[in-house]
Amino acid sequence: MRFRILLPYLLTSLITIALLWLTQIPLGVEGEWTWHRIPFAAAEMIPGWIVSAIAFAVYLLLTLIALSRMPDCRWYELTVWLTGLTAAAGLWSLLLQDSPPGEYRLSKAAFVLYYKGSSGYFTQAQTEISDATQFLSEYEAKMEQGDVLHEGTHPPGLPLFYLTLIRLCEKYPALQSFLVDMQPASFQEAADVIEGMTSRSKHPLLPRDRAVLWLATLITLSMSSLTVVPLFLLAREFSSRAVSWQVAAFWPLIPATLIFQPKSDALYPVIAILFLYLWVTACRRNNLICAFLAGLLIWGGLFLTLAFLPVGVCAACFFILQLWPRLTGSRQAPPAWKTLALTGFSGLAGFCLPALILAAVFDLNLLRVWYLNFQNHVGFYSEYTRTYWKWLLLNPLEISLALGLPVSWMVIRSLCFQRRISAEQANCSTRSSLKAFLLSCGMVLMLLWLSGKNMGEAARLWLIFLPWLLLMTIPYWQRIHDIQAGEKLQASSFLKMQTVWIIAVTAQAVVCVATVTRITGFHFPPG
Repeated sequence: MRFRILLPYLLTSLITIALLWLTQIPLGVEGEWTWHRIPFAAAEMIPGWIVSAIAFAVYLLLTLIALSRMPDCRWYELTVWLTGLTAAAGLWSLLLQDSPPGEYRLSKAAFVLYYKGSSGYFTQAQTEISDATQFLSEYEAKMEQGDVLHEGTHPPGLPLFYLTLIRLCEKYPALQSFLVDMQPASFQEAADVIEGMTSRSKHPLLPRDRAVLWLATLITLSMSSLTVVPLFLLAREFSSRAVSWQVAAFWPLIPATLIFQPKSDALYPVIAILFLYLWVTACRRNNLICAFLAGLLIWGGLFLTLAFLPVGVCAACFFILQLWPRLTGSRQAPPAWKTLALTGFSGLAGFCLPALILAAVFDLNLLRVWYLNFQNHVGFYSEYTRTYWKWLLLNPLEISLALGLPVSWMVIRSLCFQRRISAEQANCSTRSSLKAFLLSCGMVLMLLWLSGKNMGEAARLWLIFLPWLLLMTIPYWQRIHDIQAGEKLQASSFLKMQTVWIIAVTAQAVVCVATVTRITGFHFPPG
C-alpha cells in the first residue's frame, strides 16, 4: 500500500489528538461560547481506552465480515447484518460513554435530562403538564411570552414525548421497576445526587422519574444507533451495497453522536435520514405512498424542532432538481413530469393532514407556533452576544472536529473528484440523482453556515445534518471501487482490497475515542 494513502489518515488523527490533548487552545470563542475539556485522570481513562479498543476490534470484525457478504447476500441476510450493525453501534456507544472519568460518564445523562439549564423538557412534563389537551390548546399563548431558551424556541413535541414516558411508567409498574434495576452504577449515582437535592422540594425525584430518565436515555441512544439503517438505504439509492455499507459503518464512530447523548439532538438524525430516504425513493420511483409517509415524517420532525426546516428545504431542492429537466424537455429525462408533480402533492398532503387535525381538535395553529419559535430564537442573539465573523471562520473547524477529521478529509477528497461515479458502476439516472442530492445538501449547509444561525454549539445543533456529510463520501469510496475494477484487482484477497477502508475506519475510531474522552458537550455543575 502506498504511503500517500495512509498519510492523510495518520495526519488527521495526530492533528486531532494534538489539538485536543496537547494544547489548551479554546474550543470556541472566549467570552461567547467554548466547549470544555475533560481533565485527564489516567486511573479512570486508561481502562476505558482499553475497553474501547477491544470494542472497536469486535466492531471492525463484524463490519468486515458483513462487507464481504454484501455482494451476494439475500435481503433476509442483509436485514440480519443491519440489525447487527445497529446493536454493535449501541453497545459501542454505551461502552465509550462510560469511559471518561467521574461525572462525565453515563451519569451525565441524568443531569442533562433533568436540569432545565441543559434540557428542561422532562421537568416541564413533570411539573407543568397535567392535561395534554389543555397544554396543546394553550401552547401558542405560551410561545407569545417570548422565552428565548429551550421552551420558547421549540414546538410542543418534546414535552409531550416526556409526558408519554411518564404516563407509561405510571401505568406499568413492572416496566418502571425493570428500568430502575437495569440502570448502570454511574447513572444511579447521578440520580441519587438529584434525589438528595430535590428531597424537600415540591417535586422530588421519584422512582418513576428515575425510570423515565433512563428510558429516555435508552430511546435516544437506540434511535441514534438505528440511524445506520436509513443511512445505508439512502446510500443504496445511489451506490452499490458495498459502498453503502462502507459509508453507514462510519456513523457510530462520529464523535458528536456520542458527546451529545442523551440530548434530543441525537434523536433527530434517524428521523431526518429516514424522511430523506422516503422522499428520494418517492421522487425517483414516483411512489405516492413513500411521498405521503415522508410528509408525515417531516411534520413529525417539525413537531419536535425547527431543525427539521433545513431538512425539508433540502428535500424541496432535490425535488426541483429532479423536476427541472422534465419541465424543460431535456432528452435525458423522461417526460412524465406530471407524475412527479403528483408525488409532490402526495408529500404535501402527508405534511398538511396532521397539522389540520391539530388545528381542528386542539385549536393549535402550528404555523404560528413555528413562527413564534423562530422569532424567539432570533431573540436569543439579542440577549447573548455573538460575533458573526468569528463564528463564520470557526464553524467549519467545529463541524470538522464534530464529524471527525478523517471523515472530513474524505468529504473534501470526494468533492475534488470530477468524475464521481463511473458509467460501469451506475446508470445515468443514478449519477444524476446523486449529483442532485449532494448539491441540495451542499446548498442548504452553505446557506446555514452563511446565515449565522449557529453561532455557538454548531457541533450539537448540526448533528442532524452530519449524515449528509457521510453521504458526501460516496464518490470517494466509489472511486476506489472503480480503480480496483479498472486494475482488475478482484482476484486479490478481500482484506487487501479493503486496506484503505480499514485504515480510514480505524483512524476515525481513534479520533472518536480521543474526542469523546476529552470533550464534554454540556455546561452544568457536576454532581
